[in-house]
Amino acid sequence: MAQVTDHKDPVIDVDADVADVEKVTAMPSETDTVKPAGLADLDGIQRSWSLQTLIVIWTFALLLSFSTNLNNQTSASFTSYATSEFSSASLLGTITVVQAVASSVALQPLARLADVYGRFEMFSFSVVLITIGEIMTASSKTVSVYAGAQVFWAFGYIGISLMLQILAGDTSDMYNRAIFSAIPIAPSIITCWIAGPVASGIIKSTWRWGFGMFAIMIPALSLPLLVSLYVNKRKGTQLRKAEGTYVPVNHLQNFLQLDPLGLLLLAAGLSLLLIPISLASSNTNTWKTGHTIAELVVGGVCLMALPLWEMKWARWPVFPKTIFNNRTVVFGLLAMVVNYAGLYLLQSYLLYYEMVAADLSVNAATNLYMLIPFGGSLGQFLSGFVVKYLKRYKWVVVSGYAAIVLGMGLSYKYIDARGQMAKLVVAQLITGLGAGIIATTQFGIQASVSQAEMATGTALYTTAAGVGNAIGSAAAGGIWSTLLPRRLLANLPADAVTAAAEIEGSIEVALSYAWGTPTRDAINASYTSVFRTMILAGLVLTAVAFLISLLIKDQDIKEVDESRDYKGIVIGKTGAVDTLKNKVHVGHDVKSVPAESA
Repeated sequence: MAQVTDHKDPVIDVDADVADVEKVTAMPSETDTVKPAGLADLDGIQRSWSLQTLIVIWTFALLLSFSTNLNNQTSASFTSYATSEFSSASLLGTITVVQAVASSVALQPLARLADVYGRFEMFSFSVVLITIGEIMTASSKTVSVYAGAQVFWAFGYIGISLMLQILAGDTSDMYNRAIFSAIPIAPSIITCWIAGPVASGIIKSTWRWGFGMFAIMIPALSLPLLVSLYVNKRKGTQLRKAEGTYVPVNHLQNFLQLDPLGLLLLAAGLSLLLIPISLASSNTNTWKTGHTIAELVVGGVCLMALPLWEMKWARWPVFPKTIFNNRTVVFGLLAMVVNYAGLYLLQSYLLYYEMVAADLSVNAATNLYMLIPFGGSLGQFLSGFVVKYLKRYKWVVVSGYAAIVLGMGLSYKYIDARGQMAKLVVAQLITGLGAGIIATTQFGIQASVSQAEMATGTALYTTAAGVGNAIGSAAAGGIWSTLLPRRLLANLPADAVTAAAEIEGSIEVALSYAWGTPTRDAINASYTSVFRTMILAGLVLTAVAFLISLLIKDQDIKEVDESRDYKGIVIGKTGAVDTLKNKVHVGHDVKSVPAESA
């Protein structure tokens, strides 16, 4: 069983028993003795908050999560109306790719900022960013302003999502961690079904209000949560000053603790790999250009240089060595990347298939598409309770991967236009439930690292999913743009061959051909053939992810929980503060004896 502690030990075998680890002693290094300011603040915050404080925090965290989920799911509906006002709307496809990649790249820097500068500061920063993005989007008059607004929005949205997951790690014990990690996702169970009607109602007024109302809602719902964090930060600072453990902020040291070179190598590496891959997937000729090849080479070099810098020279490495010495972390992250690459081969063009080859309305196609996120929210929440009571998590995760493989297999079998739609619905729901269950991987990673490394591990998990998403979307784009023109040329009647390029490039053109005509039958057959190829590739990848998941360790949650040194009250350990107060009180009594005797 891997040892999990709340402090940095000298080099320890990750599979060492708890008893063996306790025997290890060594002088701490300089980097061990200098705790990042954000984590030092967190120690004081955790000792100063109460159960009532946590109830307030999580009430508004849930409302904030509901708002951001609804914002995310309705924004796609407003985009088509927004683009109609811009003469350069064709650039928005590129903006979407850059936005998705930027969100993945931003996660690790944001987690590092939360550790170095503090939870309150990072939460506030994220709320400011998303609010600026909403205001800019609602007031945008040109595509360039719209593009910049979407980047602000993406950073703010992913920042809030990450901070809610970190908050779950800060406020719960290991028994309840998986449940609380699911709470920020839980509102999707509702929002995925009401997003369409809400968007339809708002569009009757103006699409701009669809962004503008969230510029009001999100800051308003964030305010009580931020005030609570700030008040407890002040209390924690006063407590540390009274103890003599408070250290004034050293901005230069904080900057160095961010490991700026490590973050730069990570951001450059991911960006220079994922952006060209995503953009080139829609145009096969792009792969041959010199700048694409150069970007891929430089990006690969940056990612190869990152571990060398982190292991040899980084004083405060972004990725502590203990993280990648743990097979639960390594294989858990690898399985996530491979699995999400497979899932997005299914999801990227699912709406296109449903509307064209299955002849579903926009509303019906959207409802079928939402089955996976709905099932994911439900599966993650239910698996949290299973982990809590089983006190094990490996086989819960493995069962999730097995469900995904089953769902992908059924999807491949029942993709034949309108003939098996009910069975396809069941397949999507099974896939979604599996996707939610494997989210327990985040819990396993958090259980495998120290509490001080929890934010880093959480960001790694989310980054892995984002990278898999980008790879899967790029692969789907490549398959679609390569195979669909070939299938159309092979299947279309002779009198419609000249329209192949238009049919391939526009879903509206494809839908313009009446159902049951030879041309529409050829289009349906072409869509189905290409989509089956994509699902088959996705099925292979998810099967590989299932095999990788078998290599993670089966953590004993009871053992991990007992090894944690909870600084103050957390959900599941509501007596921790009283215990701490008793220890402090006893300590004062002991110190007072000599004085009284004198």
